[in-house]
Amino acid sequence: MQATADTRDAADAIRWRGKRAMLEWLRPRTRRSLVADGIGVARTSWRSARGETLDTIARRFAGARIAVRSDAADEDAAGGSDAGRHRSVLAVDAADGDAVARAIDAVFASYARSDPRDEVFVQLQVAPVRHACVAFTHALPDAAPYYAVSIAAGPRTDAVTRGDADVDTWYVARDRAAAVTLPRAVRDCLDALREVEAITGMQPCEIELALDVGGSAWLLQARALACPRHDAHATTTARHAVESALAREVAPPLLGMMPDWNPAELLGEHPRPLARTLFDRLVTRRAWSIGRAALGHAGGGRDLLRFHAGRPYVDVRTSFHSLLPASLDADLGARLVDAACARLRAQPHLHDKVEFEVMPAALHFGFDAWFAARYAGAFAAVDVAALACALREPMRRALDRSRTARLHASFERDLRLQAPPAHDGALARWLGRLELRTAARFAEAARQAFMLEAMMRSAVEHGLLDAAILRQLRSGATAGRVGDGDDDHVRAGTFEIAAPTRREWRLVAAAPALAGPAPPPRAPVATRLAAALRGLGVEADAHALCAHYVDVLRTREFGKFALARAVSLGLDALGERARICGIARDDAGWLELDALLDPFADPHHLHAAVAAARRRHAVEAGVRMPLLIDGTRLDVVHHAAGQPNYVGHGRIHGRVARIEATTHPASVPLRSIVAIASADPGYDWIFQRQPRALLTAFGGPNSHMAIRCAAAGVPALLGVGPDAFRRIGGGATLAIDFEARTWMKG
Repeated sequence: MQATADTRDAADAIRWRGKRAMLEWLRPRTRRSLVADGIGVARTSWRSARGETLDTIARRFAGARIAVRSDAADEDAAGGSDAGRHRSVLAVDAADGDAVARAIDAVFASYARSDPRDEVFVQLQVAPVRHACVAFTHALPDAAPYYAVSIAAGPRTDAVTRGDADVDTWYVARDRAAAVTLPRAVRDCLDALREVEAITGMQPCEIELALDVGGSAWLLQARALACPRHDAHATTTARHAVESALAREVAPPLLGMMPDWNPAELLGEHPRPLARTLFDRLVTRRAWSIGRAALGHAGGGRDLLRFHAGRPYVDVRTSFHSLLPASLDADLGARLVDAACARLRAQPHLHDKVEFEVMPAALHFGFDAWFAARYAGAFAAVDVAALACALREPMRRALDRSRTARLHASFERDLRLQAPPAHDGALARWLGRLELRTAARFAEAARQAFMLEAMMRSAVEHGLLDAAILRQLRSGATAGRVGDGDDDHVRAGTFEIAAPTRREWRLVAAAPALAGPAPPPRAPVATRLAAALRGLGVEADAHALCAHYVDVLRTREFGKFALARAVSLGLDALGERARICGIARDDAGWLELDALLDPFADPHHLHAAVAAARRRHAVEAGVRMPLLIDGTRLDVVHHAAGQPNYVGHGRIHGRVARIEATTHPASVPLRSIVAIASADPGYDWIFQRQPRALLTAFGGPNSHMAIRCAAAGVPALLGVGPDAFRRIGGGATLAIDFEARTWMKG
């Protein structure tokens, strides 16, 4: 669809006159959407003829509900849109003069300043509504070449704009928008948007729509947007390159940012080259597999991580195979991996809960029922029995207390690790030892903790253990400091070289309040739990299991700290190595690890590589990537409404303070709701600011911050998703109800 010269000229003549003028101009021209009847109320006439105006509204909309909406003179000026700044009042009875007057007064009062050109737009309320939609011709905030359609089901026309509803966002590549298959509601919104774009010639622009129960699309807003210019060709080319790489895979790819090791949480959604290559070198090449094999799992024969458009993706099939027990029949193992991949493809919202909801990787109470609920009819009883039998060896190793003691002692030794020299050969050897010692042992400790967590959760689910006792066990396991007296090297953003350390901020670490010891299970509960353990082939009493669980969690957290400290020492050495090569510390973050370790590195070439990496990162940032890649096409990327994890109790209300790796702690207001895209161990300083709650884009109930928040008694809303997180601005007010499991702005 192309805008003709006369329609563009007409649109240019009225496009900045406001909401009502634009909608009235569009009403006779659109075919994909309708515009409800409405009238403008000027500020001057409202002041001078209030009664007459109310009479006019009552006659015009007799017996109907109306929407009283803002239409300030400066609301959509050519310099940029003030979308959402002013108030609207919905579902007002047109016959109730007092209610209409209050609504009009409230909307005028929301304007930042008084202007005689101001209006309020009184419009017939669209009802009943089944979807609300906000759609953009270009993805914000960078005007990337995607149509972006955010849609929420329900009767509210403002469900998307208020920011407190479950919103699905669909990014549709502009070069393929006409051909792709979309859900009917999304296609209706997209077609209406493309028609407005063609008629008006506005690029970029935004529309707001309501879809009624009869299938009609009602246009509520159309406005131009002020956005930075974007190199659409470069971004489209980068997307095509990723699609080509995916198409070269031997099997249809299934890749995720969160199914294993949570790289999006540890690194962020789009890390810089040094952070991602250092993480890959230390963790996801060999260490992750060594740790699993030590617990009796199959481990992996290939790298766990892939990078596409600069984003870290876990190879899901490789991950699932590594979680099989080593003694399992190969054919049964292959069928299990196929079934788990199929389940994740069918239920992609489980991408950050695969070990508890998708892959049978640990033996626990009620295992047969758990398996049947997820894979009913897919496997014979003999297969399930064989799997349970094979999982006994990993469980036996996870319950081995001597293993836990050995791991803890090794992490104690790791705290005495000295800083490496900046010489390329010595630094490379030091990093190699770090990978095969500290990182591999931490991978082992993390795997052990996952298996114990699965067992303890199942004990609660089957009435063998009280949930309150389990919460207290978790809190007690992490309430104290780990690494006392030697956390100066820890930095927020463990793998990010530009993130300051505690030493640089001169912070004094403050431990959260110590939790009291968990009460032992009561005698009848302890007896049932011991009997259930015997049913799994384990001779241990309930008290021993609980004590071991606490020791395992403490060891994992201690290992996490030891690894974070060692990585920080390595980053300091890499920063010094960069300085020797004439590269500033921050610029070093744009280099891959191998480039910094190259003994023949040429400063001129390194500077050129930094500049190229900056440009590539900027282009790749425009490519919209899914949290789970299933297939080879990226022309439609669906970010489903988040299913966040609520960790804690009560109801919290407060202002949001958004933080990043470089945020200084002193700048974060006390008692705020701290919002961070992803949080690793280096962010423990957050607790010094006495947060009301923590909110993250990524993360699950077993993440580092979930555990630390539980210990500190700080409620946490984890994993709201990247789109919802982006809509939460610093200074916004949030209300989080941890009992009802809801959250909303305002």
